[in-house]
Amino acid sequence: MQSDPIASTPPLEGLALSYPMHLDRQAIERLIPHRLPMLFASSVTVLAADHYTGEAVWQADSIVFQGHFPGHPIVPGVMIVEAGAQIAGAGLRAGEPIARDTAPGQVGLLMGIRKCLFRRPVPPGMLLSFDLHTRRMAEQVVNVEGEVHCAQGKVASLEFVFAQAPADQLPLVL
Repeated sequence: MQSDPIASTPPLEGLALSYPMHLDRQAIERLIPHRLPMLFASSVTVLAADHYTGEAVWQADSIVFQGHFPGHPIVPGVMIVEAGAQIAGAGLRAGEPIARDTAPGQVGLLMGIRKCLFRRPVPPGMLLSFDLHTRRMAEQVVNVEGEVHCAQGKVASLEFVFAQAPADQLPLVL
């Protein structure tokens, strides 16, 4: 039986609320339940309670390239959205007062994708930089907007919504 990563570690222990706040992969893992191979965010910087930057990169041996597309590997757009959601989720949990005060055992869920525009394909090894802003819509619901860039320019514009939900009410897979 695996331990519950949501409940096992006090995620904010030793993490003061001061900006900017830099989170490495280990700190991100204390704040959100994602793990490899589905943890895409490699770093997060909390610039303000509602402003986060972060990075993600998919290496050539990543499972996402095994079938997307053979001979012409491209990161699926949904993975870019998920990386943005992970960056925003870790940023919220670390640096936004309402999310910091959320009871343990809550998990952020991607609830909707409002708008996404992908401007260029992302091959293996391309470092993506995310710049995201949040707006609280309700106590447990947040709107996220932002842009994704690489060294060659803009990769995507994103807007999505996610909400906090009790982890013990999610379906269990055994």
